Amino acid sequence: MIFTPLFAEEVAVEGMSKKPVDLFSIGGFPISNSMIAESIAIVLIIAFVQVAMWTPRLVPSGAQNLVEWLVELLSNFIESLAGRATMQVGFWYFGGLFVFLFLENFLALIPGVGTIGYGHMEGDHFEVTQPFLRGANANVNVTAAYAAIFFFMFFYWCIRQSGVWGSLVHIFGSKVKFPNPVANFAFIVIFFLVGWIEVLSILFIRPIAFTFRLFGNIFGGEYLLDSIYKMWPSGAFITLIPFYFYELLVAFVQAFVFLALTAAFTGIITNSGDHSTEAKDAH
Repeated sequence: MIFTPLFAEEVAVEGMSKKPVDLFSIGGFPISNSMIAESIAIVLIIAFVQVAMWTPRLVPSGAQNLVEWLVELLSNFIESLAGRATMQVGFWYFGGLFVFLFLENFLALIPGVGTIGYGHMEGDHFEVTQPFLRGANANVNVTAAYAAIFFFMFFYWCIRQSGVWGSLVHIFGSKVKFPNPVANFAFIVIFFLVGWIEVLSILFIRPIAFTFRLFGNIFGGEYLLDSIYKMWPSGAFITLIPFYFYELLVAFVQAFVFLALTAAFTGIITNSGDHSTEAKDAH
């Protein structure tokens, strides 16, 4: 195994860099500061669940109670948007991603993230040019990966629950019926044309929106905190307090929005038509 330090080609001296910094490489594979933050989040989630459920009890308490409460809360919410059948097969994705996103967003707000690392003296203060940690979701490559995974899972669940024909009928089929055949034909044409807009949304608009909504909000928040800190480093503890509370709210809201939109978009098709919930449950 080769372990060699790497240096970023592009480092932002004024303001936070738009790209993560590669700190070292393992066997030629670069390891960035955002990848380290992701790994920490993964380890914390796995460790907490393992400890909480190490000896599960019939009457939960403590950490086990928290885990079961969160699972029940998320499963009920996902079921209300995507349906029971989709929740049962997709909870691992929807619920896990929400917890993962929120923890990543929260960890990015811990003092020291983005401010501790390699650097040099800049006047009378130390300028960090290679921070050891960076908010994982402030990396557009990470948020693009979330969008790509959902893109494929969306098609999988839609075909599994509604079938290819059922999904196409939902996208292109008319949603209303009139006694007048002329009116029915007109709406068939309208919904068919609108269906192509839906196709463009599924293939292009949604992946782009999922990528840059999360990235923009998290990167913008971290850039704001970084800028305020550099304006008055000695008094940053006072000036940053209200912004930290705001960014904590943003951390939760962005994770929740990602969960709600992915579950809702999936449920629109998996819950459409005459598909029987009981039949799906039996499956």
